[in-house]
Amino acid sequence: MHTTLLFDLDGTLLDTSPGIFSTANYTLRTLGLPEQSNAQLRKFVGPPLAACFRVACGLEESLIPKACDIYREEYTRAGAMFDASVYAGIAELLDALASRNITLAVATLKLESLAHDILEQFGLAHYFAVISGADLQGNLTKADIIEQALTRLNHHGRKDVLMVGDTPHDLDGALVAGVDFVGVDWGFGFSRGHAEKSTGNVLGMIDEPAALLDYL
Repeated sequence: MHTTLLFDLDGTLLDTSPGIFSTANYTLRTLGLPEQSNAQLRKFVGPPLAACFRVACGLEESLIPKACDIYREEYTRAGAMFDASVYAGIAELLDALASRNITLAVATLKLESLAHDILEQFGLAHYFAVISGADLQGNLTKADIIEQALTRLNHHGRKDVLMVGDTPHDLDGALVAGVDFVGVDWGFGFSRGHAEKSTGNVLGMIDEPAALLDYL
Protein backbone atom coordinates (compact mmCIF):
# COMPACT_ATOMS: atom_id res chain seq x y z
CA MET A 1 0.00 0.00 0.00
CA HIS A 2 1.26 3.48 -0.85
CA THR A 3 1.23 5.71 2.22
CA THR A 4 3.56 8.46 0.96
CA LEU A 5 2.78 10.31 -2.28
CA LEU A 6 5.09 12.75 -4.05
CA PHE A 7 3.63 15.10 -6.66
CA ASP A 8 5.28 17.04 -9.43
CA LEU A 9 3.99 20.63 -9.66
CA ASP A 10 4.06 22.02 -13.23
CA GLY A 11 1.69 20.04 -15.41
CA THR A 12 0.55 17.78 -12.57
CA LEU A 13 -0.98 19.94 -9.85
CA LEU A 14 -1.23 23.19 -11.79
CA ASP A 15 -1.31 24.36 -15.39
CA THR A 16 1.50 26.90 -15.12
CA SER A 17 2.04 27.14 -18.87
CA PRO A 18 0.65 30.69 -19.44
CA GLY A 19 3.23 32.28 -17.16
CA ILE A 20 6.06 29.99 -18.20
CA PHE A 21 5.45 30.43 -21.95
CA SER A 22 5.13 34.23 -21.75
CA THR A 23 8.30 34.52 -19.66
CA ALA A 24 10.25 32.23 -21.97
CA ASN A 25 9.31 34.34 -24.98
CA TYR A 26 10.08 37.56 -23.08
CA THR A 27 13.54 36.13 -22.43
CA LEU A 28 14.05 35.27 -26.09
CA ARG A 29 12.93 38.75 -27.19
CA THR A 30 15.30 40.34 -24.68
CA LEU A 31 18.15 38.32 -26.16
CA GLY A 32 17.14 39.39 -29.67
CA LEU A 33 15.98 35.92 -30.62
CA PRO A 34 12.71 34.80 -32.25
CA GLU A 35 9.84 33.68 -30.06
CA GLN A 36 8.79 30.03 -29.95
CA SER A 37 5.32 28.58 -30.51
CA ASN A 38 3.31 27.15 -27.62
CA ALA A 39 3.73 23.72 -29.16
CA GLN A 40 7.52 24.03 -29.01
CA LEU A 41 7.42 25.56 -25.52
CA ARG A 42 5.65 22.49 -24.15
CA LYS A 43 9.18 21.09 -24.01
CA PHE A 44 10.03 24.00 -21.69
CA VAL A 45 7.96 22.51 -18.84
CA GLY A 46 9.57 19.73 -16.84
CA PRO A 47 13.38 19.85 -17.22
CA PRO A 48 15.73 22.07 -15.19
CA LEU A 49 15.66 25.67 -16.45
CA ALA A 50 18.99 25.53 -18.28
CA ALA A 51 17.89 22.38 -20.08
CA CYS A 52 14.62 24.09 -21.02
CA PHE A 53 16.48 26.77 -22.95
CA ARG A 54 18.81 24.19 -24.44
CA VAL A 55 16.12 21.72 -25.58
CA ALA A 56 13.01 23.84 -26.20
CA CYS A 57 14.69 26.98 -27.52
CA GLY A 58 17.93 25.69 -28.99
CA LEU A 59 20.04 28.35 -27.27
CA GLU A 60 23.78 28.35 -27.62
CA GLU A 61 25.47 27.20 -24.42
CA SER A 62 27.10 30.61 -23.89
CA LEU A 63 23.68 32.32 -23.73
CA ILE A 64 22.04 29.96 -21.26
CA PRO A 65 23.29 31.50 -17.97
CA LYS A 66 22.09 34.96 -19.06
CA ALA A 67 18.78 33.53 -20.28
CA CYS A 68 18.21 31.86 -16.90
CA ASP A 69 18.88 35.14 -15.07
CA ILE A 70 16.48 37.09 -17.30
CA TYR A 71 13.80 34.41 -16.99
CA ARG A 72 13.96 34.17 -13.19
CA GLU A 73 13.81 37.95 -12.74
CA GLU A 74 10.86 38.40 -15.12
CA TYR A 75 8.95 35.35 -13.85
CA THR A 76 8.73 36.87 -10.37
CA ARG A 77 8.78 40.59 -11.23
CA ALA A 78 5.88 40.47 -13.65
CA GLY A 79 3.81 38.09 -11.56
CA ALA A 80 3.92 35.45 -14.30
CA MET A 81 4.55 32.81 -11.65
CA PHE A 82 0.90 33.22 -10.61
CA ASP A 83 -0.45 33.12 -14.19
CA ALA A 84 -1.63 29.57 -13.66
CA SER A 85 -4.61 27.46 -12.60
CA VAL A 86 -5.18 24.36 -10.52
CA TYR A 87 -6.26 21.41 -12.65
CA ALA A 88 -9.88 20.35 -12.20
CA GLY A 89 -10.19 17.59 -9.61
CA ILE A 90 -6.82 18.18 -7.91
CA ALA A 91 -8.22 19.81 -4.75
CA GLU A 92 -10.77 17.02 -4.40
CA LEU A 93 -8.04 14.40 -4.86
CA LEU A 94 -5.84 16.02 -2.21
CA ASP A 95 -8.80 16.16 0.18
CA ALA A 96 -9.45 12.47 -0.39
CA LEU A 97 -5.81 11.55 0.18
CA ALA A 98 -5.60 13.67 3.33
CA SER A 99 -8.71 11.97 4.70
CA ARG A 100 -6.89 8.63 4.34
CA ASN A 101 -3.94 9.96 6.39
CA ILE A 102 -1.59 9.61 3.43
CA THR A 103 1.58 11.69 3.68
CA LEU A 104 1.81 14.16 0.79
CA ALA A 105 4.82 16.02 -0.54
CA VAL A 106 5.87 17.93 -3.66
CA ALA A 107 9.00 17.04 -5.62
CA THR A 108 9.50 19.55 -8.42
CA LEU A 109 12.29 20.83 -10.63
CA LYS A 110 10.86 24.34 -10.17
CA LEU A 111 12.93 26.55 -7.89
CA GLU A 112 11.90 25.57 -4.37
CA SER A 113 11.06 29.08 -3.14
CA LEU A 114 8.80 29.64 -6.16
CA ALA A 115 7.07 26.31 -5.61
CA HIS A 116 6.28 27.35 -2.02
CA ASP A 117 4.90 30.72 -3.13
CA ILE A 118 2.76 29.28 -5.94
CA LEU A 119 1.25 26.55 -3.79
CA GLU A 120 0.47 29.13 -1.09
CA GLN A 121 -1.12 31.46 -3.65
CA PHE A 122 -3.43 28.73 -4.91
CA GLY A 123 -4.34 27.38 -1.49
CA LEU A 124 -2.61 24.02 -1.86
CA ALA A 125 0.47 24.35 0.36
CA HIS A 126 -1.27 23.12 3.51
CA TYR A 127 -1.79 19.67 2.01
CA PHE A 128 1.95 18.98 1.80
CA ALA A 129 4.25 18.03 4.65
CA VAL A 130 7.27 18.88 2.49
CA ILE A 131 7.79 20.97 -0.66
CA SER A 132 11.08 19.97 -2.25
CA GLY A 133 12.41 21.80 -5.29
CA ALA A 134 15.40 22.81 -7.35
CA ASP A 135 18.37 24.89 -6.23
CA LEU A 136 19.51 28.09 -7.93
CA GLN A 137 22.54 26.36 -9.39
CA GLY A 138 20.34 23.74 -11.09
CA ASN A 139 22.54 20.93 -9.81
CA LEU A 140 19.77 18.72 -8.47
CA THR A 141 18.23 16.03 -10.67
CA LYS A 142 14.64 14.83 -10.28
CA ALA A 143 15.93 11.78 -8.41
CA ASP A 144 17.92 14.08 -6.09
CA ILE A 145 14.77 16.08 -5.35
CA ILE A 146 12.77 12.92 -4.64
CA GLU A 147 15.51 11.76 -2.27
CA GLN A 148 15.59 15.22 -0.67
CA ALA A 149 11.84 15.11 -0.08
CA LEU A 150 12.01 11.67 1.52
CA THR A 151 14.91 12.74 3.73
CA ARG A 152 12.95 15.75 4.95
CA LEU A 153 10.01 13.47 5.66
CA ASN A 154 12.38 11.20 7.60
CA HIS A 155 11.10 8.41 5.39
CA HIS A 156 13.58 5.61 4.79
CA GLY A 157 11.54 3.00 2.91
CA ARG A 158 10.70 2.93 -0.79
CA LYS A 159 8.01 0.29 -1.26
CA ASP A 160 5.21 2.51 0.04
CA VAL A 161 6.25 5.64 -1.93
CA LEU A 162 4.51 6.74 -5.15
CA MET A 163 5.68 9.56 -7.44
CA VAL A 164 3.05 11.23 -9.62
CA GLY A 165 4.13 13.32 -12.60
CA ASP A 166 3.47 14.37 -16.17
CA THR A 167 6.85 13.99 -17.90
CA PRO A 168 9.51 11.37 -18.63
CA HIS A 169 11.76 13.40 -16.28
CA ASP A 170 9.42 12.45 -13.44
CA LEU A 171 9.36 8.82 -14.54
CA ASP A 172 13.16 8.61 -14.84
CA GLY A 173 13.62 10.31 -11.48
CA ALA A 174 11.30 7.83 -9.81
CA LEU A 175 13.14 4.88 -11.36
CA VAL A 176 16.55 6.17 -10.25
CA ALA A 177 15.21 6.83 -6.74
CA GLY A 178 13.60 3.39 -6.61
CA VAL A 179 10.01 4.49 -6.01
CA ASP A 180 6.80 3.63 -7.82
CA PHE A 181 5.49 5.95 -10.53
CA VAL A 182 2.11 6.88 -12.00
CA GLY A 183 1.98 9.26 -14.96
CA VAL A 184 -0.73 11.82 -15.73
CA ASP A 185 -1.72 12.69 -19.29
CA TRP A 186 -3.11 16.22 -18.74
CA GLY A 187 0.28 17.92 -18.45
CA PHE A 188 3.11 18.60 -20.87
CA GLY A 189 5.31 15.53 -21.22
CA PHE A 190 2.88 12.70 -21.88
CA SER A 191 0.26 13.24 -24.55
CA ARG A 192 -3.45 12.72 -23.95
CA GLY A 193 -4.24 9.04 -24.04
CA HIS A 194 -0.59 8.03 -23.61
CA ALA A 195 -0.33 4.43 -22.44
CA GLU A 196 2.71 3.65 -20.29
CA LYS A 197 3.28 -0.09 -19.92
CA SER A 198 2.95 -1.30 -16.35
CA THR A 199 6.28 -2.85 -15.44
CA GLY A 200 8.40 -2.84 -12.31
CA ASN A 201 8.07 0.51 -10.55
CA VAL A 202 5.98 2.00 -13.38
CA LEU A 203 2.34 1.36 -12.47
CA GLY A 204 0.61 3.10 -15.38
CA MET A 205 -1.11 6.30 -16.49
CA ILE A 206 -4.21 8.20 -15.41
CA ASP A 207 -6.39 10.63 -17.35
CA GLU A 208 -8.12 12.32 -14.40
CA PRO A 209 -7.01 13.01 -10.81
CA ALA A 210 -9.61 10.77 -9.14
CA ALA A 211 -8.18 7.75 -10.99
CA LEU A 212 -5.07 7.94 -8.81
CA LEU A 213 -7.06 6.49 -5.91
CA ASP A 214 -7.16 3.16 -7.77
CA TYR A 215 -3.37 2.82 -7.32
CA LEU A 216 -3.37 3.12 -3.55
